[in-house]
Amino acid sequence: MNVTPDSKLLCKLRIMVVLFRSLARAALPALLLLVLATGCSLFDRGGSSAISHKIDEEKDVISSNGNGVSNLDKLDSFMERGSGSQRIVQYTIEGDPIFIELRYKGGRLELNYDTTEDAFGSREVKTYSCSELVRTEEKHQLRYSLKGCEGDMGDGDLLIVSFDLSSQDKFEFVLKYGVNHRNEINTVNQSLVKDMLNGTASEISDFSLPQADRQSIYRKLVLANYFVEKQLSTSCNLKPYESYDLTVMINSAERHYAWSECDTGRDGKTMTEAADYIIGLVEAGDSYLQLPAATGGVK
Repeated sequence: MNVTPDSKLLCKLRIMVVLFRSLARAALPALLLLVLATGCSLFDRGGSSAISHKIDEEKDVISSNGNGVSNLDKLDSFMERGSGSQRIVQYTIEGDPIFIELRYKGGRLELNYDTTEDAFGSREVKTYSCSELVRTEEKHQLRYSLKGCEGDMGDGDLLIVSFDLSSQDKFEFVLKYGVNHRNEINTVNQSLVKDMLNGTASEISDFSLPQADRQSIYRKLVLANYFVEKQLSTSCNLKPYESYDLTVMINSAERHYAWSECDTGRDGKTMTEAADYIIGLVEAGDSYLQLPAATGGVK
């Protein structure tokens, strides 16, 4: 019988009743009665406790087994604070969630590791203690590693986010932006379009994005978790207003996003930051600088 946190008090009351009724009996029969009459464990399992399996899409760090990581900034904030708790949900290849609850306690990092929903795992909750969680960014990946761990866990990587562009067969994108999408960065057709703000546009048809910039943009999109569905809005009460339209082609998959500068939701802010990063990188490049300066009004 599994004992949940909410049933612990009831278990203790039942144990007290059985003990009271068993005072005149031998110790062994009393212990047997504890098990048979209450169904409760006499001892905690190494300090482990059940973790809520209700996933919070806004607050939990969610790792989708190679398809991106959501809310990674929550983990960074948790590490910067050095206090409180943070939950990570890691999905296995089969799609089963593993729940990891991190908590700073007594100057150390305590981990509750829950595999009870992993069909191919140990189906248990274990508690570990480590001295720290270290964030290290390497050339093509971001590592969150546990150090100074006690017991059978040992030191190792808690989470790895890979953004190695060379491991992909195809990566192209089309970004349209500005008022009425009059600007365009297109790596598919190798073209740049600049709004001259006077009703005309200037274009380059032999645009080539340097590999280093492509890698940098891919990293930015991965950290923005571009691969998952986003909650975005194209509405805006400003006139005129800037809007974005981004299509990303990765291997055989394609993702499309459209939103406006008025979208101040979490996903809207994330995608605007990613788009502005791409725009800033491209507009600082030699190809874009060859285009004439805009001669019209406000951009």
